[in-house]
Amino acid sequence: MRERELIKAAFAGGKRGEEALAALLQANYRIVLGYFLKLTQDPELAKDLTQETMVRAIKNLRKYRSEAKFSSWLIAVGSNFYRDELRKKKAELKMSDGYLSVLEKQEETETVDIKRALLELPVEKRIPLILKYYYDYSYREIAAALKIPLGTVRSRLHSAVRQLRERLTEEPAGTHRETQGKKEEALE
Repeated sequence: MRERELIKAAFAGGKRGEEALAALLQANYRIVLGYFLKLTQDPELAKDLTQETMVRAIKNLRKYRSEAKFSSWLIAVGSNFYRDELRKKKAELKMSDGYLSVLEKQEETETVDIKRALLELPVEKRIPLILKYYYDYSYREIAAALKIPLGTVRSRLHSAVRQLRERLTEEPAGTHRETQGKKEEALE
């Protein structure tokens, strides 16, 4: 069955609707998992985020509008969940200042690579970058998925690319500075 037919059947409900929804989720599982692998660089966290995204998709199926591909909607659902979780963890982290000071004092001897540089980007910039350059989303698709203005997408992408270039060209191999992405990684 084509995606539109599966979506229509899923909305109809019943046994056939459950089977259609299962088929839709199964067909898009690898796309969502791949997205989270690129976003987090952590296979276990990516699996957890993918599972939670699928659960939220089941619960919120009625919110899906056929304006975008089903995979785009799933990625938007997952991105929103991931951002919310990061906000919660940052709030918890602020309450324990001692933990932050330990993070800042840790020595780093890793070499710089693209994965580390991606993780060091703030999530607001990392998500559009991955959607654009890994998934070939258009600016409009990114804006719709993240519910942000088109100009904001362009600005975040420009800034993310600039930061990646700086990070990958200016820092000598074998050194590593503490950045927002490292703090996010430690939160997970």
